[in-house]
Amino acid sequence: MSMTYQQQYMLDAVRGRAAILDLTARHNRCYSDGDRDGWVATFRHSGARFVRDGKVFTDLRAAFDGGAQQRLVTVDHEISVDGINASQRCIGLLFAVDDAGLTTLRATGVYRDQLVYERGSWYFASRELRWDSVPTGHPLMM
Repeated sequence: MSMTYQQQYMLDAVRGRAAILDLTARHNRCYSDGDRDGWVATFRHSGARFVRDGKVFTDLRAAFDGGAQQRLVTVDHEISVDGINASQRCIGLLFAVDDAGLTTLRATGVYRDQLVYERGSWYFASRELRWDSVPTGHPLMM
Protein backbone atom coordinates (compact mmCIF):
# COMPACT_ATOMS: atom_id res chain seq x y z
CA MET A 1 0.00 0.00 0.00
CA SER A 2 1.46 3.32 -0.99
CA MET A 3 1.06 6.51 1.00
CA THR A 4 -0.39 9.76 -0.20
CA TYR A 5 1.88 12.78 -0.51
CA GLN A 6 0.43 14.21 2.72
CA GLN A 7 0.95 10.95 4.62
CA GLN A 8 4.58 10.73 3.43
CA TYR A 9 5.16 14.39 4.32
CA MET A 10 3.82 13.83 7.85
CA LEU A 11 5.85 10.63 8.30
CA ASP A 12 9.02 12.43 7.22
CA ALA A 13 8.26 15.28 9.64
CA VAL A 14 7.74 12.85 12.55
CA ARG A 15 10.97 11.03 11.67
CA GLY A 16 12.78 14.36 11.49
CA ARG A 17 11.42 15.46 14.86
CA ALA A 18 12.59 12.24 16.50
CA ALA A 19 16.06 12.58 14.95
CA ILE A 20 16.29 16.23 16.08
CA LEU A 21 15.39 15.23 19.65
CA ASP A 22 18.16 12.60 19.49
CA LEU A 23 20.63 15.17 18.10
CA THR A 24 19.76 17.58 20.91
CA ALA A 25 20.20 14.84 23.53
CA ARG A 26 23.61 13.93 22.07
CA HIS A 27 24.57 17.64 22.03
CA ASN A 28 23.62 17.91 25.74
CA ARG A 29 25.48 14.73 26.72
CA CYS A 30 28.64 15.86 24.94
CA TYR A 31 28.41 19.23 26.68
CA SER A 32 27.92 17.61 30.10
CA ASP A 33 30.72 15.09 29.51
CA GLY A 34 33.19 17.76 28.38
CA ASP A 35 33.40 16.13 24.92
CA ARG A 36 34.25 19.12 22.74
CA ASP A 37 34.73 17.11 19.53
CA GLY A 38 31.41 15.31 19.97
CA TRP A 39 29.67 18.62 20.72
CA VAL A 40 31.15 20.25 17.60
CA ALA A 41 30.10 17.21 15.53
CA THR A 42 26.43 18.02 16.23
CA PHE A 43 26.83 21.10 14.01
CA ARG A 44 26.99 21.05 10.21
CA HIS A 45 30.51 20.64 8.88
CA SER A 46 30.89 24.12 7.40
CA GLY A 47 29.20 27.45 7.94
CA ALA A 48 27.69 26.65 11.36
CA ARG A 49 27.55 29.18 14.13
CA PHE A 50 26.75 29.31 17.82
CA VAL A 51 25.50 32.46 19.53
CA ARG A 52 25.57 32.81 23.32
CA ASP A 53 24.00 35.95 24.78
CA GLY A 54 24.68 37.88 21.58
CA LYS A 55 28.31 36.76 21.17
CA VAL A 56 28.71 35.01 17.80
CA PHE A 57 31.07 32.06 17.43
CA THR A 58 31.94 30.71 13.99
CA ASP A 59 34.86 28.77 15.53
CA LEU A 60 32.75 26.26 17.42
CA ARG A 61 35.71 24.92 19.38
CA ALA A 62 36.09 28.37 20.96
CA ALA A 63 32.39 28.41 21.89
CA PHE A 64 32.56 25.19 23.92
CA ASP A 65 32.44 25.70 27.70
CA GLY A 66 31.06 22.32 28.80
CA GLY A 67 32.21 19.74 31.28
CA ALA A 68 33.49 20.97 34.65
CA GLN A 69 30.74 19.14 36.56
CA GLN A 70 27.94 20.84 34.64
CA ARG A 71 24.83 19.09 33.36
CA LEU A 72 22.81 20.51 30.47
CA VAL A 73 19.20 19.45 29.98
CA THR A 74 16.71 20.78 27.44
CA VAL A 75 12.95 20.62 27.78
CA ASP A 76 9.79 21.96 26.15
CA HIS A 77 10.90 21.31 22.56
CA GLU A 78 8.96 23.01 19.79
CA ILE A 79 10.16 21.61 16.45
CA SER A 80 9.05 22.45 12.94
CA VAL A 81 10.33 20.33 10.04
CA ASP A 82 10.03 21.48 6.44
CA GLY A 83 11.83 19.11 4.09
CA ILE A 84 15.57 19.31 4.75
CA ASN A 85 15.27 22.38 7.00
CA ALA A 86 13.94 22.61 10.52
CA SER A 87 13.72 24.98 13.44
CA GLN A 88 13.62 24.24 17.14
CA ARG A 89 12.92 26.30 20.22
CA CYS A 90 13.52 24.79 23.64
CA ILE A 91 14.40 25.67 27.21
CA GLY A 92 17.90 24.94 28.53
CA LEU A 93 18.54 24.08 32.17
CA LEU A 94 22.14 24.17 33.36
CA PHE A 95 22.92 22.35 36.59
CA ALA A 96 26.12 22.33 38.62
CA VAL A 97 27.26 19.24 40.53
CA ASP A 98 29.56 19.88 43.49
CA ASP A 99 32.21 17.51 44.84
CA ALA A 100 29.72 16.04 47.34
CA GLY A 101 27.35 15.18 44.49
CA LEU A 102 24.84 17.92 45.33
CA THR A 103 23.13 19.21 42.18
CA THR A 104 21.89 22.80 41.96
CA LEU A 105 20.27 24.76 39.17
CA ARG A 106 22.80 27.25 37.84
CA ALA A 107 20.88 28.89 34.97
CA THR A 108 17.97 28.69 32.57
CA GLY A 109 17.76 29.96 29.02
CA VAL A 110 16.13 29.69 25.63
CA TYR A 111 17.63 27.99 22.57
CA ARG A 112 16.56 28.99 19.06
CA ASP A 113 17.93 26.60 16.48
CA GLN A 114 18.07 26.27 12.72
CA LEU A 115 18.81 22.74 11.53
CA VAL A 116 19.62 21.11 8.22
CA TYR A 117 19.42 17.53 6.97
CA GLU A 118 22.56 16.62 5.05
CA ARG A 119 24.62 13.49 4.47
CA GLY A 120 21.85 11.35 5.99
CA SER A 121 21.58 13.13 9.37
CA TRP A 122 20.30 16.27 11.04
CA TYR A 123 22.79 18.93 12.19
CA PHE A 124 22.58 22.34 13.82
CA ALA A 125 23.19 25.05 11.21
CA SER A 126 22.91 27.70 13.90
CA ARG A 127 22.18 27.55 17.59
CA GLU A 128 21.39 30.65 19.62
CA LEU A 129 21.28 30.56 23.41
CA ARG A 130 20.02 33.45 25.48
CA TRP A 131 20.46 32.88 29.22
CA ASP A 132 17.75 34.31 31.45
CA SER A 133 18.86 36.93 33.91
CA VAL A 134 18.61 35.88 37.53
CA PRO A 135 18.76 38.38 40.38
CA THR A 136 21.78 38.07 42.65
CA GLY A 137 20.94 36.06 45.72
CA HIS A 138 18.10 34.20 44.04
CA PRO A 139 17.51 30.94 46.00
CA LEU A 140 17.93 28.80 42.86
CA MET A 141 21.36 30.25 42.21
CA MET A 142 22.92 29.62 45.62
